[in-house]
Amino acid sequence: MSDPYLPPEVCDYIVDLLHNKPDTLGRCCLVSQSWVPRTRKHLFADIRFLHCDDLERWKRTFPDPSRSPAHHTHTLTICCPEVATVAGAQEGGWIRAFSNVTQLKMLSDVGESVVSLAPFHNFSPALKSLHVASTIFPCTQIFDLICSFRLLEDLNLFQRRVVIGPIDRDRDIFQPSTSPVLTGTLRVHLPESMEYATRRLLNLPGGLHFWKLECSCYFESNLQWMSALVAGCSDTLECVDIEYWISPPSEQVGPPTVSIDLSRATKLKEAVFRSNTLRVAWLVLALQSITSEHRYLHQISIHVPEVPDLASHRRAVSEVTHRQWMDLDRILVQLWESHGIRLKVMYFVTEEKKGIQRERIGGLLPKITERGVIELEIFVGFCWYRQVF
Repeated sequence: MSDPYLPPEVCDYIVDLLHNKPDTLGRCCLVSQSWVPRTRKHLFADIRFLHCDDLERWKRTFPDPSRSPAHHTHTLTICCPEVATVAGAQEGGWIRAFSNVTQLKMLSDVGESVVSLAPFHNFSPALKSLHVASTIFPCTQIFDLICSFRLLEDLNLFQRRVVIGPIDRDRDIFQPSTSPVLTGTLRVHLPESMEYATRRLLNLPGGLHFWKLECSCYFESNLQWMSALVAGCSDTLECVDIEYWISPPSEQVGPPTVSIDLSRATKLKEAVFRSNTLRVAWLVLALQSITSEHRYLHQISIHVPEVPDLASHRRAVSEVTHRQWMDLDRILVQLWESHGIRLKVMYFVTEEKKGIQRERIGGLLPKITERGVIELEIFVGFCWYRQVF
Protein backbone atom coordinates (compact mmCIF):
# COMPACT_ATOMS: atom_id res chain seq x y z
CA MET A 1 0.00 0.00 0.00
CA SER A 2 1.46 3.38 -1.01
CA ASP A 3 1.95 6.26 1.44
CA PRO A 4 -0.95 8.74 1.68
CA TYR A 5 -0.56 11.74 -0.60
CA LEU A 6 -2.04 15.21 -0.46
CA PRO A 7 -1.88 17.56 -3.42
CA PRO A 8 0.34 20.63 -2.75
CA GLU A 9 -2.61 22.99 -3.01
CA VAL A 10 -4.40 21.08 -0.22
CA CYS A 11 -1.30 21.26 2.00
CA ASP A 12 -1.03 25.00 1.34
CA TYR A 13 -4.69 25.43 2.24
CA ILE A 14 -4.18 23.60 5.54
CA VAL A 15 -1.18 25.76 6.42
CA ASP A 16 -3.06 28.94 5.48
CA LEU A 17 -5.81 28.05 7.95
CA LEU A 18 -3.16 28.16 10.70
CA HIS A 19 -1.88 31.63 9.78
CA ASN A 20 -2.58 33.06 13.27
CA LYS A 21 -1.18 30.08 15.26
CA PRO A 22 2.62 30.50 15.32
CA ASP A 23 3.26 27.53 17.63
CA THR A 24 1.37 25.18 15.35
CA LEU A 25 3.10 26.63 12.30
CA GLY A 26 6.44 25.93 13.94
CA ARG A 27 5.46 22.26 14.32
CA CYS A 28 4.31 22.18 10.70
CA CYS A 29 7.90 22.92 9.67
CA LEU A 30 8.84 19.53 11.15
CA VAL A 31 6.25 17.61 9.12
CA SER A 32 7.96 17.93 5.79
CA GLN A 33 10.56 20.09 4.13
CA SER A 34 8.00 20.88 1.44
CA TRP A 35 5.84 22.59 4.10
CA VAL A 36 8.58 25.00 5.18
CA PRO A 37 8.17 27.68 2.46
CA ARG A 38 4.43 27.98 3.07
CA THR A 39 4.78 28.12 6.87
CA ARG A 40 7.51 30.77 6.58
CA LYS A 41 5.07 32.94 4.64
CA HIS A 42 2.93 33.19 7.81
CA LEU A 43 5.59 32.83 10.51
CA PHE A 44 7.46 35.90 9.26
CA ALA A 45 4.48 37.95 8.07
CA ASP A 46 4.57 40.10 11.24
CA ILE A 47 8.04 40.91 12.61
CA ARG A 48 8.53 42.99 15.74
CA PHE A 49 11.87 44.34 16.94
CA LEU A 50 10.73 45.36 20.42
CA HIS A 51 14.25 45.64 21.85
CA CYS A 52 17.76 46.11 20.54
CA ASP A 53 18.48 42.46 21.35
CA ASP A 54 15.73 41.36 18.95
CA LEU A 55 17.46 43.09 16.06
CA GLU A 56 20.85 41.62 17.01
CA ARG A 57 19.38 38.11 17.19
CA TRP A 58 17.79 38.57 13.76
CA LYS A 59 21.11 39.60 12.22
CA ARG A 60 22.94 36.70 13.87
CA THR A 61 20.30 34.20 12.71
CA PHE A 62 20.20 35.56 9.17
CA PRO A 63 23.67 37.01 8.51
CA ASP A 64 23.04 37.06 4.76
CA PRO A 65 20.07 39.46 4.17
CA SER A 66 19.48 38.11 0.66
CA ARG A 67 18.73 34.65 2.09
CA SER A 68 16.63 35.77 5.07
CA PRO A 69 12.85 35.32 5.26
CA ALA A 70 12.42 39.12 5.46
CA HIS A 71 10.72 39.16 2.06
CA HIS A 72 7.74 37.38 3.69
CA THR A 73 7.17 40.26 6.13
CA HIS A 74 4.15 42.50 5.57
CA THR A 75 4.02 44.24 8.97
CA LEU A 76 7.28 45.49 10.50
CA THR A 77 7.39 47.05 13.99
CA ILE A 78 10.58 48.71 15.23
CA CYS A 79 10.62 49.91 18.84
CA CYS A 80 14.33 50.71 18.80
CA PRO A 81 14.54 52.98 15.74
CA GLU A 82 17.63 54.82 17.00
CA VAL A 83 19.59 51.53 16.92
CA ALA A 84 17.93 50.27 13.75
CA THR A 85 18.75 53.39 11.76
CA VAL A 86 22.39 53.36 12.85
CA ALA A 87 22.66 49.66 11.98
CA GLY A 88 21.00 50.31 8.64
CA ALA A 89 23.46 53.08 7.81
CA GLN A 90 26.42 50.87 8.71
CA GLU A 91 25.33 47.61 7.18
CA GLY A 92 22.75 48.71 4.64
CA GLY A 93 21.39 45.36 3.55
CA TRP A 94 19.33 44.20 6.51
CA ILE A 95 16.48 46.72 6.13
CA ARG A 96 16.46 46.48 2.34
CA ALA A 97 15.66 42.78 2.66
CA PHE A 98 12.20 43.73 3.99
CA SER A 99 11.15 44.72 0.49
CA ASN A 100 7.50 43.60 0.71
CA VAL A 101 6.47 45.40 3.91
CA THR A 102 3.11 47.13 3.54
CA GLN A 103 2.85 48.46 7.12
CA LEU A 104 5.73 50.04 9.06
CA LYS A 105 5.51 51.07 12.72
CA MET A 106 8.39 53.04 14.25
CA LEU A 107 7.71 53.44 17.97
CA SER A 108 9.99 54.99 20.57
CA ASP A 109 9.45 57.44 23.41
CA VAL A 110 12.98 57.43 24.79
CA GLY A 111 16.32 58.73 23.66
CA GLU A 112 17.78 62.14 23.02
CA SER A 113 20.13 61.59 20.10
CA VAL A 114 18.94 62.57 16.65
CA VAL A 115 19.70 59.98 13.99
CA SER A 116 19.14 59.87 10.25
CA LEU A 117 16.16 58.14 8.66
CA ALA A 118 17.84 58.05 5.26
CA PRO A 119 18.53 54.25 5.38
CA PHE A 120 14.76 53.67 5.50
CA HIS A 121 13.92 55.78 2.44
CA ASN A 122 11.87 53.63 0.06
CA PHE A 123 13.25 50.41 1.59
CA SER A 124 9.91 48.78 0.68
CA PRO A 125 8.27 50.10 -2.51
CA ALA A 126 5.06 48.28 -1.46
CA LEU A 127 4.59 50.29 1.77
CA LYS A 128 1.03 51.58 2.20
CA SER A 129 0.82 52.36 5.93
CA LEU A 130 3.31 54.31 8.06
CA HIS A 131 3.04 54.90 11.82
CA VAL A 132 5.71 57.08 13.44
CA ALA A 133 5.57 57.63 17.20
CA SER A 134 8.99 58.81 18.28
CA THR A 135 10.58 61.84 19.92
CA ILE A 136 14.06 61.43 18.44
CA PHE A 137 13.34 62.19 14.78
CA PRO A 138 13.10 65.78 13.52
CA CYS A 139 9.93 66.52 11.56
CA THR A 140 12.02 67.37 8.50
CA GLN A 141 13.36 63.81 8.40
CA ILE A 142 9.95 62.29 9.02
CA PHE A 143 8.48 64.09 6.04
CA ASP A 144 11.42 63.14 3.83
CA LEU A 145 10.69 59.55 4.82
CA ILE A 146 6.99 59.99 4.00
CA CYS A 147 7.77 61.35 0.54
CA SER A 148 9.99 58.37 -0.29
CA PHE A 149 7.04 55.91 -0.36
CA ARG A 150 5.01 56.61 -3.49
CA LEU A 151 2.24 54.09 -2.66
CA LEU A 152 1.71 55.32 0.90
CA GLU A 153 -2.01 55.55 1.78
CA ASP A 154 -2.34 55.63 5.59
CA LEU A 155 -0.29 57.97 7.76
CA ASN A 156 -0.18 58.06 11.58
CA LEU A 157 1.92 60.74 13.28
CA PHE A 158 2.01 60.59 17.07
CA GLN A 159 4.46 62.56 19.19
CA ARG A 160 4.22 63.95 22.70
CA ARG A 161 7.33 66.06 22.28
CA VAL A 162 8.41 66.89 18.75
CA VAL A 163 11.92 67.76 17.64
CA ILE A 164 11.73 70.12 14.68
CA GLY A 165 15.41 71.05 14.73
CA PRO A 166 17.55 72.57 12.00
CA ILE A 167 17.67 71.46 8.38
CA ASP A 168 19.12 67.97 8.32
CA ARG A 169 22.54 67.27 6.87
CA ASP A 170 21.21 64.43 4.69
CA ARG A 171 18.66 66.75 3.08
CA ASP A 172 20.76 67.18 -0.07
CA ILE A 173 20.92 63.40 -0.46
CA PHE A 174 17.18 62.95 -0.98
CA GLN A 175 15.14 65.60 -2.72
CA PRO A 176 11.57 64.32 -3.27
CA SER A 177 10.00 65.34 -6.54
CA THR A 178 6.79 63.33 -6.05
CA SER A 179 4.50 62.60 -3.14
CA PRO A 180 2.58 59.52 -1.95
CA VAL A 181 -0.98 58.83 -3.02
CA LEU A 182 -2.36 59.41 0.53
CA THR A 183 -5.82 57.97 -0.15
CA GLY A 184 -6.40 56.26 3.21
CA THR A 185 -6.51 57.53 6.80
CA LEU A 186 -4.56 60.40 8.33
CA ARG A 187 -4.10 60.26 12.12
CA VAL A 188 -2.40 63.26 13.67
CA HIS A 189 -1.48 63.62 17.34
CA LEU A 190 1.04 66.46 17.38
CA PRO A 191 0.16 68.87 20.20
CA GLU A 192 3.25 71.04 19.81
CA SER A 193 3.88 70.97 16.05
CA MET A 194 0.46 70.80 14.43
CA GLU A 195 1.19 73.91 12.38
CA TYR A 196 4.49 72.60 11.05
CA ALA A 197 3.05 69.19 10.12
CA THR A 198 0.01 70.74 8.44
CA ARG A 199 2.11 73.09 6.34
CA ARG A 200 4.33 70.24 5.18
CA LEU A 201 1.35 68.03 4.32
CA LEU A 202 -0.44 70.77 2.40
CA ASN A 203 2.74 71.53 0.43
CA LEU A 204 3.19 67.97 -0.84
CA PRO A 205 3.35 68.02 -4.66
CA GLY A 206 0.46 65.59 -5.16
CA GLY A 207 -1.90 67.12 -2.61
CA LEU A 208 -3.99 65.28 0.00
CA HIS A 209 -6.62 62.67 -0.85
CA PHE A 210 -7.43 61.08 2.52
CA TRP A 211 -10.92 59.68 3.01
CA LYS A 212 -10.67 59.76 6.83
CA LEU A 213 -9.09 62.31 9.17
CA GLU A 214 -8.43 61.68 12.89
CA CYS A 215 -6.97 64.56 14.89
CA SER A 216 -6.32 65.27 18.57
CA CYS A 217 -6.63 68.83 19.83
CA TYR A 218 -4.90 70.01 23.01
CA PHE A 219 -4.70 73.71 22.19
CA GLU A 220 -7.32 75.92 20.54
CA SER A 221 -4.72 76.92 17.94
CA ASN A 222 -4.72 73.29 16.76
CA LEU A 223 -8.31 73.72 15.52
CA GLN A 224 -7.18 76.20 12.88
CA TRP A 225 -4.75 73.70 11.38
CA MET A 226 -7.27 70.88 11.64
CA SER A 227 -9.61 73.03 9.57
CA ALA A 228 -6.81 73.52 7.04
CA LEU A 229 -6.36 69.74 6.78
CA VAL A 230 -10.10 69.26 6.30
CA ALA A 231 -10.08 71.84 3.52
CA GLY A 232 -6.95 70.30 1.98
CA CYS A 233 -8.58 66.90 1.44
CA SER A 234 -12.18 68.11 1.12
CA ASP A 235 -12.58 66.52 -2.32
CA THR A 236 -12.23 63.00 -0.88
CA LEU A 237 -12.92 63.31 2.86
CA GLU A 238 -15.79 61.09 4.07
CA CYS A 239 -15.19 60.91 7.83
CA VAL A 240 -13.70 63.20 10.46
CA ASP A 241 -12.89 62.05 13.99
CA ILE A 242 -11.92 64.92 16.28
CA GLU A 243 -10.65 64.56 19.86
CA TYR A 244 -11.03 67.73 21.93
CA TRP A 245 -8.97 67.53 25.11
CA ILE A 246 -8.87 71.20 26.11
CA SER A 247 -9.77 71.66 29.76
CA PRO A 248 -10.54 75.28 30.67
CA PRO A 249 -9.36 76.85 33.94
CA SER A 250 -11.83 76.42 36.79
CA GLU A 251 -12.85 80.07 36.62
CA GLN A 252 -13.43 80.03 32.86
CA VAL A 253 -16.89 78.86 31.87
CA GLY A 254 -17.39 80.82 28.68
CA PRO A 255 -17.47 79.18 25.25
CA PRO A 256 -14.39 78.77 23.06
CA THR A 257 -13.83 81.30 20.32
CA VAL A 258 -12.74 78.86 17.59
CA SER A 259 -13.72 75.42 16.37
CA ILE A 260 -13.13 73.15 13.41
CA ASP A 261 -14.58 74.34 10.11
CA LEU A 262 -16.33 71.59 8.11
CA SER A 263 -17.89 73.85 5.50
CA ARG A 264 -15.65 72.72 2.63
CA ALA A 265 -15.88 69.00 3.38
CA THR A 266 -19.16 68.55 1.51
CA LYS A 267 -18.59 64.83 0.85
CA LEU A 268 -18.62 63.93 4.54
CA LYS A 269 -20.66 60.89 5.51
CA GLU A 270 -19.95 60.85 9.25
CA ALA A 271 -18.55 63.25 11.82
CA VAL A 272 -17.25 61.93 15.14
CA PHE A 273 -16.48 64.19 18.11
CA ARG A 274 -14.77 63.13 21.35
CA SER A 275 -14.37 65.35 24.39
CA ASN A 276 -13.23 65.24 28.00
CA THR A 277 -14.82 68.53 28.96
CA LEU A 278 -18.40 69.53 29.74
CA ARG A 279 -18.15 72.48 27.35
CA VAL A 280 -19.98 71.60 24.16
CA ALA A 281 -19.95 75.10 22.66
CA TRP A 282 -16.98 74.17 20.45
CA LEU A 283 -19.10 71.34 19.07
CA VAL A 284 -21.98 73.73 18.36
CA LEU A 285 -19.58 75.99 16.44
CA ALA A 286 -18.38 73.01 14.39
CA LEU A 287 -21.91 71.87 13.55
CA GLN A 288 -22.86 75.38 12.47
CA SER A 289 -20.44 75.00 9.55
CA ILE A 290 -22.60 72.20 8.09
CA THR A 291 -24.72 73.47 5.23
CA SER A 292 -27.12 72.20 2.60
CA GLU A 293 -24.08 71.19 0.52
CA HIS A 294 -23.43 68.29 2.89
CA ARG A 295 -25.78 65.93 1.04
CA TYR A 296 -24.06 62.71 2.14
CA LEU A 297 -23.71 63.38 5.89
CA HIS A 298 -26.04 60.95 7.67
CA GLN A 299 -24.72 60.62 11.22
CA ILE A 300 -23.06 62.67 13.95
CA SER A 301 -21.43 60.69 16.76
CA ILE A 302 -20.52 62.23 20.11
CA HIS A 303 -18.30 60.44 22.64
CA VAL A 304 -18.42 61.79 26.19
CA PRO A 305 -16.73 60.38 29.33
CA GLU A 306 -20.04 60.50 31.17
CA VAL A 307 -23.26 62.42 30.72
CA PRO A 308 -23.07 65.27 33.27
CA ASP A 309 -25.31 65.68 36.28
CA LEU A 310 -25.79 69.44 36.29
CA ALA A 311 -27.34 69.42 39.74
CA SER A 312 -23.97 68.46 41.22
CA HIS A 313 -22.14 71.45 39.71
CA ARG A 314 -21.80 74.98 40.94
CA ARG A 315 -24.72 77.14 39.86
CA ALA A 316 -22.71 79.33 37.45
CA VAL A 317 -21.11 76.34 35.76
CA SER A 318 -24.42 74.47 35.71
CA GLU A 319 -26.27 77.35 34.01
CA VAL A 320 -23.60 77.83 31.36
CA THR A 321 -23.31 74.11 30.69
CA HIS A 322 -27.08 73.71 30.47
CA ARG A 323 -27.31 76.61 28.03
CA GLN A 324 -24.61 75.05 25.85
CA TRP A 325 -26.43 71.72 25.78
CA MET A 326 -29.64 73.54 24.81
CA ASP A 327 -27.76 75.17 21.92
CA LEU A 328 -26.52 71.74 20.88
CA ASP A 329 -30.05 70.35 21.09
CA ARG A 330 -31.36 73.16 18.92
CA ILE A 331 -28.77 72.77 16.16
CA LEU A 332 -29.13 68.97 16.16
CA VAL A 333 -32.85 69.37 15.61
CA GLN A 334 -32.17 71.74 12.73
CA LEU A 335 -29.74 69.26 11.14
CA TRP A 336 -32.30 66.47 11.49
CA GLU A 337 -35.14 68.49 10.02
CA SER A 338 -33.12 69.92 7.14
CA HIS A 339 -30.70 67.06 6.33
CA GLY A 340 -32.05 63.96 8.12
CA ILE A 341 -28.85 63.59 10.15
CA ARG A 342 -29.14 61.20 13.09
CA LEU A 343 -27.27 61.49 16.39
CA LYS A 344 -25.34 58.79 18.21
CA VAL A 345 -24.08 59.36 21.76
CA MET A 346 -21.49 56.99 23.25
CA TYR A 347 -20.03 57.01 26.74
CA PHE A 348 -18.45 54.78 29.40
CA VAL A 349 -20.09 54.41 32.79
CA THR A 350 -19.97 52.14 35.79
CA GLU A 351 -22.65 49.49 36.28
CA GLU A 352 -24.46 51.42 39.01
CA LYS A 353 -24.75 54.56 36.85
CA LYS A 354 -25.97 52.84 33.72
CA GLY A 355 -29.65 53.31 34.51
CA ILE A 356 -29.61 57.10 35.01
CA GLN A 357 -27.68 58.06 31.86
CA ARG A 358 -30.67 57.74 29.56
CA GLU A 359 -32.66 60.15 31.74
CA ARG A 360 -29.82 62.67 31.75
CA ILE A 361 -29.57 62.60 27.96
CA GLY A 362 -33.31 63.10 27.75
CA GLY A 363 -33.03 66.17 29.97
CA LEU A 364 -30.05 67.69 28.15
CA LEU A 365 -31.31 66.99 24.61
CA PRO A 366 -35.12 67.06 25.00
CA LYS A 367 -36.08 68.10 21.47
CA ILE A 368 -33.86 65.64 19.64
CA THR A 369 -34.94 62.91 22.10
CA GLU A 370 -38.62 63.65 21.46
CA ARG A 371 -38.12 63.16 17.73
CA GLY A 372 -36.64 59.72 18.28
CA VAL A 373 -33.52 60.21 16.15
CA ILE A 374 -30.94 59.62 18.86
CA GLU A 375 -29.11 56.38 19.52
CA LEU A 376 -27.18 55.60 22.71
CA GLU A 377 -24.28 53.21 23.12
CA ILE A 378 -23.46 52.71 26.80
CA PHE A 379 -20.17 50.93 27.53
CA VAL A 380 -19.88 49.20 30.90
CA GLY A 381 -16.50 47.49 31.20
CA PHE A 382 -16.11 45.41 28.08
CA CYS A 383 -19.85 45.26 27.38
CA TRP A 384 -21.98 47.75 25.55
CA TYR A 385 -25.71 48.35 25.55
CA ARG A 386 -27.49 49.88 22.61
CA GLN A 387 -30.61 51.95 23.24
CA VAL A 388 -32.69 53.86 20.75
CA PHE A 389 -35.03 56.62 21.89
